[in-house]
Amino acid sequence: MTPNEFSQWGFSVLISALSLCLLLKTNHWYVSLLAALLTVASKYIFRWNHKHIFNPSGFGIVAAIFLTNDAWLSPGQWGSNAVIFFFVATLGTIVVTKVQKLDISLAFLLAFIGLLYWRQVHTLGWPMDYFIHSVSTGSLLLFSFFMISDPRTSPNHPLARIIWAVLIAIVSFYLAAFKWKYNTPIWVLVAAAPLVPLLDKIFKAEVFQWKSSLLHFSFYLKLKNIVMKPLMKKIAAFIILTAMISHEAIAFCGFYVSKADGALKNKTSQVILVRDGNRTVITMYNDFQGDIKDFAMVVPVPVVLKKSDIKVVDQQIFNTLNEYSKPRLVEYYDQNPCNQELYKKLQGNAPGVTSEVVVTGYGVKRKQETVTIEAKYLVGEYDILILSATESSGLKDWLNQNGYKIPANAEEVLEPYIKSNLKFFVVKVNAEEKKKLPGNFLRPIQITFNSPKFMLPIRLGMANADGDQDMIVYAFTKKGRIECTNYRTVSLPTGKNVPLFVKNNFGNFYSNLFQHQWKGEGRSIAMLEYAWDVSPTNYVKCDPCVAVAPSTQDLMQAGVWWINRDWNDYNDTQNNEEYSDKAYFTRLHVRYNRKAFPQDLMFQVTPNAENFQARYIITHPATGDFNCEAGKKYLKELKQRRENEMEMLTYLTGKDYSDWDVVMNNEEERYIPAQASYENLSLTTKVPEKDKGVLFATLGVMGLMIMIGFKQKRKN
Repeated sequence: MTPNEFSQWGFSVLISALSLCLLLKTNHWYVSLLAALLTVASKYIFRWNHKHIFNPSGFGIVAAIFLTNDAWLSPGQWGSNAVIFFFVATLGTIVVTKVQKLDISLAFLLAFIGLLYWRQVHTLGWPMDYFIHSVSTGSLLLFSFFMISDPRTSPNHPLARIIWAVLIAIVSFYLAAFKWKYNTPIWVLVAAAPLVPLLDKIFKAEVFQWKSSLLHFSFYLKLKNIVMKPLMKKIAAFIILTAMISHEAIAFCGFYVSKADGALKNKTSQVILVRDGNRTVITMYNDFQGDIKDFAMVVPVPVVLKKSDIKVVDQQIFNTLNEYSKPRLVEYYDQNPCNQELYKKLQGNAPGVTSEVVVTGYGVKRKQETVTIEAKYLVGEYDILILSATESSGLKDWLNQNGYKIPANAEEVLEPYIKSNLKFFVVKVNAEEKKKLPGNFLRPIQITFNSPKFMLPIRLGMANADGDQDMIVYAFTKKGRIECTNYRTVSLPTGKNVPLFVKNNFGNFYSNLFQHQWKGEGRSIAMLEYAWDVSPTNYVKCDPCVAVAPSTQDLMQAGVWWINRDWNDYNDTQNNEEYSDKAYFTRLHVRYNRKAFPQDLMFQVTPNAENFQARYIITHPATGDFNCEAGKKYLKELKQRRENEMEMLTYLTGKDYSDWDVVMNNEEERYIPAQASYENLSLTTKVPEKDKGVLFATLGVMGLMIMIGFKQKRKN
């Protein structure tokens, strides 16, 4: 292979491979293989004038998504980390500079970022951190430096390249900002490919050729040895680590207003999302502090809702979904290997075979200018208004004039929603209707609407929220998980073995685990706690199960409209076409604050139907006599297992064994075999803080005495 051919082949493969590996997601190796084959094939099949018509990796990605139901793009998977930003920008600049295509990358970025700034900051009034979050995503930079800059699929003339890049930027921006489409640059790049031959015909220039000098060849080899080898090792390690990890209290999307002193706070909330196509059903359950008669709530909605689009549901549905999907603890029981009869039965099984499984779990702690009135309804115990406004001060004045005191900083948050032409769903309690109902709680509200916007406006809920807020999202779709498009969606570590004492306080353990993992992942994330096919026809919906699975009636209560087919109305073709017995359940736990979450939560439905649940395992030691050879071996393995469990505890929670309460250790002592001392099992009880000084002083004096005695002996 000549130096020219080697350099051309090497960088072409590098750029295509990076684009595929970093942008396309799938759970199946054969889908990845198909995307790679289509990428390579497109280079030789779709050609014109010694150039590729389609961007190879773009074609491979789009074709894999169209041809299979197991591939998708996750624009938020790389987050907005500054390290990734500068790394990709630097490496990308090196690559495109060497192929003399820096102009096209800069033209696209300047046009796209400029349009985003005009839309988000200048027009809608979002703060700068909102805009910065939009432009600092890894996927945008990867596209700019590794896809649109491909010299074999972009125009030859510099002016034509700039025109082409700006055109792609404008169309991509329009589809993303006004049509709520995701990953628009890649789709537009593939769709606009036939324009390149036309631009090459209008703007005459030489076809790009890779440099063939031995000097450049030696440079590529040096770059490969100095940069690419260690880089690829790190990337490989990162991919392996990611694969290992992945296979293994609370605010609301609106804000409260009150007739009293505006002191109502939204600390805890749960939301049910049901999505198919452009139709969305949102069920909102909230806790609040204050008198129910003074309660009111403002939530932005994309359209004017009809009365038939609003209803109240039984709050039990939230209990059902929470109990079923919450993280769980599993108990295993070892068998005594010295019991030969039982041991023979268990010989074919791995250590730690369970004789009984008991599950428990951690759940949600629940506490109980001009404005136009577009619609007014009475639904259940709620008076509901649908408002539209032309400016935030007008809406603020309207609420104040009607006896409501809104949070001090709500006006700033309202303005971008008003400029986005969103309506406002204003809810307050009807005192007379509430008297007809038992109890002092408010039932959840469920709304239905059609819109391409699939989001939860959490920024509005920060107007009267204290500190970090938590939201549990229960989502149902026909085909697979939902995930955030503007924040990373991260799976919690699962299937890990932990010490026995975790059983006594699993809620505390999980709280520490979640907080530690949340901080470690950078805070700007959505944590996946459960994902499973809960279709009525699927009989295995968890492993293990902590509660009864949601029934068809529960799914209907949650808003899964397609599960209910009217078999008596054969003329209802629209309902029958929508009908499906598929229901995929995703549970996301989002802990957010103003700094880490500058934008609302944006979601997409993916074809990812892989099962997942956050589960943690404790294993009880066997009891009885361990004098046989197998028993002695078992005790040795038990010691190592205990050490591993302690290390895992620290990894999961960030807390050392000594940080846990002594009371927990007492529970563990009951399960330790009589022949195994605490020392041998590395299960020493925690020494109280007040006694540590005395202990260390005693050990120090003893050590000093031994040293003095040893020196005196040598002198004698």
